[in-house]
Amino acid sequence: MDKYPKYISQEQQELFERFLMDKMSPKEQGLFELRLKKNKDLQESFDEFNLLFETIEEDGLRSKLERFHNKVVQDKPVIKLKVSKTKFNIGIAAAATILLTMGLWFFNRPSANERIFNKYYTQDPGLPTVMGTNDNYKLYEAMVDYKQENYTIAIGKWEKLLEIKPKNDTLNYFLGVSQLAIDNESQAITHLKIAEKTKESIFKNEIYLFLGLAYLKSENLDSGKEYLELSKAEKAKKILSELNK
Repeated sequence: MDKYPKYISQEQQELFERFLMDKMSPKEQGLFELRLKKNKDLQESFDEFNLLFETIEEDGLRSKLERFHNKVVQDKPVIKLKVSKTKFNIGIAAAATILLTMGLWFFNRPSANERIFNKYYTQDPGLPTVMGTNDNYKLYEAMVDYKQENYTIAIGKWEKLLEIKPKNDTLNYFLGVSQLAIDNESQAITHLKIAEKTKESIFKNEIYLFLGLAYLKSENLDSGKEYLELSKAEKAKKILSELNK
């Protein structure tokens, strides 16, 4: 589960501030401390507020933070802060780090299509690697690398064989799924579409499945659905069911 900073209500902010600035009567202070001991969530919110309270002090910085926060979340209250001068620079650095981290998460968070891809994508297990002295020795030699997840090495070996048999469905299929494994979805689609042209390919359903996944990853939802609908693989049906919700 993703972890986000706790939202601290305006009422709680004022309560915490009054406690930290010694503006409570002894009786009210005692009751508040008792509430902290009994309420874990309140204690966590107080600890977060207290951390900020201790690190940011200057009124000028407080005003700047309030103006910035009001631009981002216009309808939510802003935590009012006061800080020790000796910790002023640390407070700026801490605030900047928090904002930068949240910004990076926001802009780099996966899309809905990518989340479904990540949920259902698993690599093809590959062919049995019983190697003899036949013509397929080099094919299976690369298959060993593939099974060890040395995809770039396997790709290099299979590409040499592809020069001799450019339309071979087995070579193009495994080149396609290998490219997808290293996040080269455009190359994956190119090879898988060549493999698709072999009408009697034993990989037909898998070709459609991985084409659907590759298009999802590249944010082409329509093409992704089109190929998933062609596949009879059980996983393709599950993905379509989720996409159509």
